[in-house]
Amino acid sequence: MNRREALSRVSLMLGGTLSAPTLLAFDRWNQTAPQNRINGASMLTEEQREIMARVTELIIPKTDTPGAVDAGVPDFIEIMLRDCYAKPAQDVFLAGLSDLAGNRFLTGSADQQTTLLKQVEAQAIANAKAGSVSFWQLIKELTVWGYFTSEAGVKASFDYQPNPGKFEAIKIKPGQKDFMYGNQV
Repeated sequence: MNRREALSRVSLMLGGTLSAPTLLAFDRWNQTAPQNRINGASMLTEEQREIMARVTELIIPKTDTPGAVDAGVPDFIEIMLRDCYAKPAQDVFLAGLSDLAGNRFLTGSADQQTTLLKQVEAQAIANAKAGSVSFWQLIKELTVWGYFTSEAGVKASFDYQPNPGKFEAIKIKPGQKDFMYGNQV
């Protein structure tokens, strides 16, 4: 199984394993007036945006399919953080970006960046407490969520079959995507 296939399957399972801040974000999003969802003030500096974009691209890199940046994940994350997450989760996220900036994340090579992120992940696992959320958990969760709810992520991960159409039982061919999305006219 390759990395993208694993991420695809993990995203399908996330419905039952989302963090408490993300579940609360769903509720906040539903309570926010649609006209206020997109046009809010930016909460990130340019350096923070660059760090976030690089981290998301390391989580879901561009291969023969679009990566996280191509799918608009960094913009998605900023909107979700600003409009849906409570201040404690926002503070955790901003502190994580600041820590990466302090470790000169952007000036490191791709290997150095990956090594640093593995350290961040190991530290998040070691410091995990029930009910708390880490920067690493937030950025991974939002990256996967943003990617697999984007048009680019859906088209890269699912076999599009328009609906309505007649039902036909088919056999999956080797290498064929095993999930389908369709729209109704």
